[in-house]
Amino acid sequence: MRDPTLDLKVIHLVRDPRAVASSRIKSRHGLIRESLQVVRSRDPHIHRMPFLDAGHKLGGKKEGGGGSDYHALGAMEVICSSMAKTLQTALHPPDWLQGNYMAVRYEDLVVEPIKTLRQVYGFVNLAVSPDMEKFALNMTSGPGYSSKPFVVSARNASQALSAWRTALSYQQIKQVEEYCQQPMALLGYERVGSPEEVKDLSRTLLRKPRL
Repeated sequence: MRDPTLDLKVIHLVRDPRAVASSRIKSRHGLIRESLQVVRSRDPHIHRMPFLDAGHKLGGKKEGGGGSDYHALGAMEVICSSMAKTLQTALHPPDWLQGNYMAVRYEDLVVEPIKTLRQVYGFVNLAVSPDMEKFALNMTSGPGYSSKPFVVSARNASQALSAWRTALSYQQIKQVEEYCQQPMALLGYERVGSPEEVKDLSRTLLRKPRL
């Protein structure tokens, strides 16, 4: 970043942590080892937040995944802690980072693909080709939403954005919000106050980010 011959720029793609948690749980079997590695990588000197539901790990079939869901949610504490540090640096950038960092919300990319794509390309002084714009529209305006993990395909953007609201239990959502309150506040992801609010898909839970 400090090498003037590189002119390096950072594009940081972010997503609602609750959607990230939902994807990790949906991919529980493919990511169980990775989730364990993430949990074990946390700084042992930092006090770990307790689970809101102390019996979650033993919940077994009640939530569908038992221990694997427990580790997937536990990984979010480490992920969001790291994200919070990155975002705080971006919010108060040192000289070498000023003008060289851009945060892009996944939600903005799929709701307004052309506008967001042009902003990203403009940030790195490139022009967006018509083919790339057509590709972006196609990938966010597909006929459905894949239930399989690690599948890249054209999908319905609105379904992709709201999938976590029906996939996660209210307790799981509150757990992620507890772990991720700092990055969520900076990125404009509103917390929910009730199970009814979660299910009210007319409310986007998005506001203007601070970055």
